[in-house]
Amino acid sequence: MLDRLKRWREERGKLPEALRGELEREGLELLAEQVPLEVIFRAYMAAGQRPRSGSQSERATLALTPRRLVVHGTGNIALEVSQDATWLELADPEPDRLKLAYDAEQAYATRSGRVEMTFETPRAADIHARLLAWIATPSS
Repeated sequence: MLDRLKRWREERGKLPEALRGELEREGLELLAEQVPLEVIFRAYMAAGQRPRSGSQSERATLALTPRRLVVHGTGNIALEVSQDATWLELADPEPDRLKLAYDAEQAYATRSGRVEMTFETPRAADIHARLLAWIATPSS
């Protein structure tokens, strides 16, 4: 039982192998795994769920390929963004903090409200710069 719990804890916030393989085939440019993440929901509603607001702490992976940005985390945290998604907001980084925000209906037709993600990583400035360059590069 303790071994299973230890393995589960070690895998929290990592990419599933199938998704990792898919991203590697696309040309994985950036990978930050098991990053502490705070997600703030503002008037958030998804089909079949009650509206909620508030925050939750999770662990997540942030991955970037030439085609898409993927956030995959614990607690059903998931976001896939293609390069032409102009609705993704990228705030100026604070020391060790990277902030992304979006209106939920822009990412998922069955959801509404606002989602704000704050990643705590010493690589925040580097990741922010890479995301800015990725957004500025025309899709092929």
